[in-house]
Amino acid sequence: QSVQVTPRTSKQGEATSMTTTKEASVVLVGCGCPLRSMGWYHATQILDNRVASCTLKSVVEPFYMTDLGKQLDEAGYNKFQEWRNQVEQDHGVKFYANTSDVPPRGENEHRLGIISARTSDNPKLFAGCIDMGCQTVFLEKPGAPTVTELEKMSDVAKEAGTSVFMGFNKNVSAYLSRTREFSASADQKCDVTFLHNNSYENTEKELAECFERNSEGMLKNMAIHELAMLVTFYDVKVDTIASVEADKIFSSCKTLKGPSSGKDFTDFDKIKFKITTKAEVEINVAADRCGGDDSVGIVEASGKELARFTMPDEDAVNNIPNLEKKYPGAMPYFYAQDPDYLTLKQRVAKYCVDGTKPEGVATIDVAINTLKVAEYLTPILQEQMK
Repeated sequence: QSVQVTPRTSKQGEATSMTTTKEASVVLVGCGCPLRSMGWYHATQILDNRVASCTLKSVVEPFYMTDLGKQLDEAGYNKFQEWRNQVEQDHGVKFYANTSDVPPRGENEHRLGIISARTSDNPKLFAGCIDMGCQTVFLEKPGAPTVTELEKMSDVAKEAGTSVFMGFNKNVSAYLSRTREFSASADQKCDVTFLHNNSYENTEKELAECFERNSEGMLKNMAIHELAMLVTFYDVKVDTIASVEADKIFSSCKTLKGPSSGKDFTDFDKIKFKITTKAEVEINVAADRCGGDDSVGIVEASGKELARFTMPDEDAVNNIPNLEKKYPGAMPYFYAQDPDYLTLKQRVAKYCVDGTKPEGVATIDVAINTLKVAEYLTPILQEQMK
């Protein structure tokens, strides 16, 4: 399927080249396959002039810019090269296989690195962004495979004077604030559940590919957004958790063979659990790889549902047909979460340019605590599911 790229008009081109306009110059690290990978969608939103305060200057693609990418995924490689040729022609974006190939930052350049790669590659790519002079880095969740690696990355960034923000888009989402406000104002004790659905087909083939590509596991990958919300807004940390209990009726854990590596991957295809903190705060998280393409905040009391707030909300849902026409064949969750991806990048880009605090955006310190919680919970929940 051909991927369309909207060329800049001459007026837009003039606006981006004016010296009076302060913009972040974006280096996207990890584009991935058009229509399927989050990095591609970040690039597309910027190229279509939908993200204020920034321009895409360079793309570093460590897989599809190499012969290995062609050997292992020729279809994806061909899609990427077609898209690359169009973007180079229409926008003048430069493409590289390695971060070390990107030219040094200009004297007055506000350089923003957006890293959207496989989690296992992030520490190396992050070091590359620091070396190329990025003053600000937008790092997709969970940031790194382990807490130790993420802490090292944080230390390196602090030493370099680089600010690091995370792609936890739900932290800035309306459904979260509305769920919290409703439960806080209720006249009885409420039971709150944050449910996260993805739209993978419920087949062994589809889930095996998902497990392999997201080999860090459900809690470090899909449900990491909900854990970040708990860390940010409910003071959930490893040392504040009193107990965790899996909902065995809802949950499912499988071992599947990865199609590329042939290795076995054990993960949840769906999970639900309740966390109780030492401050007696109770909160539920649920995630289902094959549940749909929305996220829901559910408020209950005495076994009855009082309210539910969804992401995407009504405005976002109404815009999905427009996005489907604009980007046909893309992953459904791109359409559903489109406004929040825009908000995150706009706030981080504005910070990169003028230092305005990006309200609600998670820092790398929040990510470290979130990853600690994920690492703590995974073996406990797997043991409870046996």
